[in-house]
Amino acid sequence: MDFSKTRIVGEDEILRGSKNKYLFFGGTFIFLCFLAIHYSASILSLFPNSMNNLTYHLILYFVVLVIGPFMILVTSFDSISNEMETGSIRYIISKIDRTSFILGKFFALFIVFTSAAFVVAVIGQIYIYFSGNGLQLEKSIMWWVFSSLYLGCFISIFIFVSTLSKNNKTSLTMAFVFLGSLVFIFLQGDDNYLKYLTPYFYGVKNMGILSGFPDEIEYTEVLKSIFAMLIYTTAFLSMSLAALKRRDL
Repeated sequence: MDFSKTRIVGEDEILRGSKNKYLFFGGTFIFLCFLAIHYSASILSLFPNSMNNLTYHLILYFVVLVIGPFMILVTSFDSISNEMETGSIRYIISKIDRTSFILGKFFALFIVFTSAAFVVAVIGQIYIYFSGNGLQLEKSIMWWVFSSLYLGCFISIFIFVSTLSKNNKTSLTMAFVFLGSLVFIFLQGDDNYLKYLTPYFYGVKNMGILSGFPDEIEYTEVLKSIFAMLIYTTAFLSMSLAALKRRDL
């Protein structure tokens, strides 16, 4: 793997390849999160007995938990399949190794959505400060880390799906089927060991950590959750690379 080539792929993806799409869906993501922040006081007032546990961070994280996967799907389903469909991947692979190609695509999407999440975290801190509640910097940082890694899991999933597809139509169909399967598996309950294969499991677990962070949660639990999501992302990126190496381009 060549880091300089990975950077070239990422820069090309962000600045030239899908710039308008990233701006639109990244902006939409920020806007929806802003609405959650703006109406968080109204939402909290509906749960007067849970005010100590239900915070704006949890409301905001729930928004990420629900809409994040769909935002990732529509921005990443064609990340590899589009190169397959147009035939441009043959030229790219002749110049750049496949590992750098996959990682470049991943980091491009990851940077876009981590940047969007960072903007949301900053807006949230400003909103909290001017609401007279004081800064909650630690919790906002943890929200940003958990949101970014959770979205990273889905980016790796849809890159894998895109790698398996010959064209964008197939990739989009497979992406929706895969996402629906993940939702179905997660809804089977705690007794289903397949729950560990869904990012939703880790997302819900992170909500529990955020609700008690930083006073009631040990940092070992935070590290375990972060490590689990990193392993999940790495596993799907590895499968994407293996699938691309097996393909006859």
